[in-house]
Parts: sequence; C-alpha cells; structure tokens
Amino acid sequence: MKSDSRFNRRQLLQYTGAGGLALVAGCTGESGGGNGDGSEDGDGSGSDSGTDNDVGGSDIPRGGQPIVGLSNVPRGFNPLVISDAAAFAIIDRFYPQATARDPENPANIVGYVFEEFSFDSETLEGTATVREGFSWSDGESFSAEDVAWSFNYLMENEGHRYQQNVANFESFEATGEYELEFTLSSETAAIFTPDTGMFAVPILPRQTWEGVDDYEQFDPFEENGELIGAGGWEWSDADEGNWYEINARPENLPDSLHEGPYVDQLRYRVYGDLTSLINGLTNGEVDVTYESITPNRAFQLQDADSADVFSSPSRGYNYVAHNLRRVPLNDKPFRQSLGYIFPFNYLESTLRRGLTQTGSYAAAGAYEAWWPESHDTPIEHGPYRTEDGQLDVEQAREFLRNADGEHEYTFGPVESSQVEDAGGDQEIRVNGELLTEAHTDNDGNGGQGPLGVVVSPPSTAPVEAQAVGRFVENLNKVGIPAETRATAENSQSSLIRVQEDFDMWMEGWVYMPQPHFYLSFWLVSSRADVESNSDSVMLNPMGYTNADEKIAAVHNTYDPEEQKQAAAEALAQIYEDQPALITEYPNRLHGVSNAFEGWVQLPGGISQTAWSYINIRQSSD
Repeated sequence: MKSDSRFNRRQLLQYTGAGGLALVAGCTGESGGGNGDGSEDGDGSGSDSGTDNDVGGSDIPRGGQPIVGLSNVPRGFNPLVISDAAAFAIIDRFYPQATARDPENPANIVGYVFEEFSFDSETLEGTATVREGFSWSDGESFSAEDVAWSFNYLMENEGHRYQQNVANFESFEATGEYELEFTLSSETAAIFTPDTGMFAVPILPRQTWEGVDDYEQFDPFEENGELIGAGGWEWSDADEGNWYEINARPENLPDSLHEGPYVDQLRYRVYGDLTSLINGLTNGEVDVTYESITPNRAFQLQDADSADVFSSPSRGYNYVAHNLRRVPLNDKPFRQSLGYIFPFNYLESTLRRGLTQTGSYAAAGAYEAWWPESHDTPIEHGPYRTEDGQLDVEQAREFLRNADGEHEYTFGPVESSQVEDAGGDQEIRVNGELLTEAHTDNDGNGGQGPLGVVVSPPSTAPVEAQAVGRFVENLNKVGIPAETRATAENSQSSLIRVQEDFDMWMEGWVYMPQPHFYLSFWLVSSRADVESNSDSVMLNPMGYTNADEKIAAVHNTYDPEEQKQAAAEALAQIYEDQPALITEYPNRLHGVSNAFEGWVQLPGGISQTAWSYINIRQSSD
C-alpha cells in the first residue's frame, strides 16, 4: 500500500475542519448499479479509476508474524450461527468464498475460489470453474465436489446466517473435477456479487461438517481442536481467550490467485477492551486493529512514530432499533419524532470529528445512487430531522401534538425525575396518561416507567455511549422520560434478539452493501418473533413487518435499473416506518504498525478482506 493512501495528521485535521466524509486518496467507492453477476456486464458502471493497492509479486521476501489485535474474545467458530467480528477474523482465513472485490478496482468482481463464472438471465442457468491449486489444510484435495457439497448443505438446512443467500438455488452440482453447474428458481438481484450475492457464503470442509444434523449446536473448533480450511492457512496453536495462531501455507494457495501469503504466521491477540488494544499498538505489541477504532483513538495514534491509520468509507451503518410491540413505540409518528430529537450534529461534528456521514436510509452513503431521489418520491417520507441536526424542543413537541397515529400526545407539568433533572419544562402525556404509566412491556402491561435505551458501556463503545447519553438528555428536555441502560455486549444478544426485552437499542451493521443491502437479513417478518414467545435468536428484534413485499422485490429483481427503483421504494418505506433510526455511516478506521506493509484497502476497511492477509509483508523501511 502506498503511503499516500493513509491518513497523516494534516489530512485528519483538514477533514475534521471540513466536517465531511473522509475518503482516502486513491480509494474508490462502489459506484454504479450493474447486474451484479461479474461476468457479462460486470458489477456496475462505476469509475474506471482504481486504488493504490499493490497486490502480489514474485520478488517479495517472506517472513514475519503480524499480530492482529482483537478487543473481544471470539464467541465460537461456527459461521452459520454467530455474528461475532472477533470470530470471523479467524474463520475468514479458513473458509474462502467464490468471488471477491477486485483490489485494484473495487467496483469490479473477480474470482477467488472460482476462476471463471457465468450466468444466463433468460434460462436462469450458470456455470463456474474452480481454480486449481487449492487444498484443505489437513492435506485433503479441493475440488468442485467440495464446493457443491457445501452449497447443498447450506441449501438443505434452514435458519442459518446464509439462508437468504442460497434460498434461490434450485440445483447445484459438480460436473467435473473443477466444473460446476447451477440453476436458479427465479430472478434475483445478486449472484456472484461479494458480500451480498448467492455465492457470498463460506465453503465448508465436508470432512468437518458432513454428518452434522444440528448445526446450531456444533462448533468445528470444539469438535477437532482446530479449524480446517482452504484459505492458504493452517491451524497452529491457541491459548483460548488470550491468543490464536495460524501458519501460512503459500504452497496450497494457487499462484494464479496470489503468490502469498508472504508472512510465516498470523497471531490473533485478545485485549478485552479498546484502550488496551490501542496501548498495545502504540507499544509495538500489535500490527493491526481488526475492529474499527474511534476518531479520538485515530488522532492519538498520529503522535506515535511506530503507528499509522487507514480510513475507509463505510459499507454499513449504525442505528437505534425500536421495539414496535411497546407503547408508545408501536406508533409510527412517535418513532418518526425521534429523528428530531437524536443529536446528529453532535455525533458527526464532535464525537466523530467529521469522520462519518449523517444517517438516513438503510443503505450507506457510498450507495446513494440506490437512494430515493428525494423525500417526495417514490412516496412521501419525511425528512424526520431538523435541518441542522440539532435539537429543537418546540419542533419535536409540535410534531407530536399534530401526529395522526395510534396515540394522542399532549404536554403538561413535569412529574418525572428524569425530565426534571434534564431541565425539561413540560412532560408528555400519551392518551392522557403520563408516559411512565402508558409505557408497556411486550405483553401490554403498562406502568413500565421511563423509556430505556440499551447501549454498550463506554469502555467498549465510547462514541455510541456518548451519543446515546446526549439522545437521552434530549428526550428528557423535550419531556419524554428516558434513561440509558448500559449493557455488556455479551449480554445483549440474549436480551435483545431472544427476549426482545428492550425499548430502544443502539447497534450497527458493518457490511450491508449493494445491490440489495441485506435488507432481508433483518428487516423482514421472517426474521422477527412478533409475539415475543420464541427462544430463537431473531435478527429483527423490532418486530417490523411492513416492508416484506418491497424488500422481496429488491432481492428478486435482476435488471439493474429496475433493481435500483425497487431499492428506492423499499428504502423509502423503511424510512417512513422508522423501525430503526439510522444514525450514521461511520468511516472505518484501522490502526496499523509500521512493521508491515501491503495492506489492501477496500470500502469497509483493510482488516476484513482476504487480500490483506495474503498480501502483507515485512516493511521495507
């Protein structure tokens, strides 16, 4: 990676002063629509400009052990059931995918496990050729049969993380040692597109997964004491909860793909919190932060001679989820009013120092081409926020007084301590009752007190915690009793996604890219336990059900222009309904040491692309 693709302190200050979205020099976003098949028309009509990524080479010296810093302990190694970044930092080195973004032009798709691939949109039939030269880390050969078995396993099982990706396959079979054929049951938006397409799934080792009937209770690491994979790496050793080590296997990665890995090993070291991780990087104990760091931490690293920072445009977003089962959050106008109250300006200008973009739609700003053209089309949908992103108490109250929804809102004397302590001069009534009495739980029982906003503690999510703190303060100033409920991250999954025991919840998605933004991953009724009576993990804890048909159209439309129109309609409907308030599209900031170079930068960052780990090498400086 060339040095001008990193942020120096002057650039950080310039971007902060401008208050805009920071894009690294030489790194393009993912523009253009495209059919997403990566074969005939490519993935889009974006710019031809590439990146400064310097990928591969035959004269690069080998050696070294980069340390990848994790702020959390991996919570298992089953990719079908977990949503744990620390775990996928390791899993992704073992379970490769069929295609990838072109490191020299991220708007394009290139083969990874696949060498060639094609699809006929009229017959719904396609073919692919597996790249020769892969092998499993246990010495077993790797062929089209392995790929076909893995896809059929995912197709036969339900409820897993990749169900939506593979749901549209009608058949998938190996026709030769390296040849594959498949047929779809209907038109779909993304086929070979990385991250969102039908082939954006891990290729599981048959020798590990064959015979696993209950995948939800299975962990391949616990079963074998190691992970087996075909990504150019093999398991070495681990001190669980502290560190994990894998060895490079360049001889088992096809040279037609890449001549790396150039390092000898990767070690993943767990620090437990972001502060310790940053200190480790500053002290020379860490070579890259796997998770994105905060702007304040990025500025801190600029003063360290041994470290640097990469900044990349976001492919995801942060949001405040609303529990639609509960009064008053079951009322659309009340949810819409929260956009007038959330501290957008404080989050963007003060907390992120300009290294973010204010949120609106459930698709990152990098994909603005898919957004509705205005808030008047294709349906009227807001905007639900003040012009400057700062609190206007009277505007928020007036919106609620004039609301035409499930409930009637009035304001009267202050009676709750939360509103009084914030300096509020009036307090809201819902259908004539104090909100603290009207507020219900999932079963409709009133008297639940002030609204609670669940967020991770400041030690693990400092920016989000401060943003929620100001949001709660603003709510109370308006006269809506509210309080912060700091909850450890490892407790949130059960509390939110199983029990649905929350009012509002601050969370985020890192990768929700075009063409369909994984809308069906969390914003459809099939992902919700509307009655809140199941013990299953649900990715739609809000209980939102009003955009199923529009979201299905996004996922099932292959023509690029029709696809964009479908996306605009779905995004407008979701914005209008406000099951979640999209707060921001934060830049991905990764700290690196100067001991290694060759990091490959794509939209979304440097740490979560397979290219980085097979391309890094000891620094020549």
